Amino acid sequence: MAQGGRSGEAPEGLLKRYAATVCTDRAGRVLLYRRTPSVAVYPDHYDVLIGGAVRTGEEYRAAALRELREELGWTEAPGLTEAYRLRVDDPHGASFLAVHRWTAVGRPPRPDPREIAWCGFVAPLTVAAGGYTPLVPAGAEAVRRLFPL
Repeated sequence: MAQGGRSGEAPEGLLKRYAATVCTDRAGRVLLYRRTPSVAVYPDHYDVLIGGAVRTGEEYRAAALRELREELGWTEAPGLTEAYRLRVDDPHGASFLAVHRWTAVGRPPRPDPREIAWCGFVAPLTVAAGGYTPLVPAGAEAVRRLFPL
């Protein structure tokens, strides 16, 4: 079975796998963040998907938990559930994406300043209505799917 490494392109015929989480607070607001100007993909864009690449042999859920820890400092996410999976085709390459949902409880996020320039909980309708641009396309899709108008 062919497997891709952590860096570089996936071997011929394989797609990279990504896991991400849409976080909400108890009031139903969504965690929105702005990517730093130095990130390789969609710099300075807003997003609601906290996530990254799934490592070889790693399950999507485990990757989602790892990314919550690495990017926001949350070491536990009780109630984390998978919402949907889809294939993403965009200018940065094709991939499989598993999107999870989690209601953040306890302490506020501690964003990694290398990846997140700003974050805060906002009304999903404000995001859906284009209140924050530019928005990463997969994040916009997540808002459409998870917070229907």
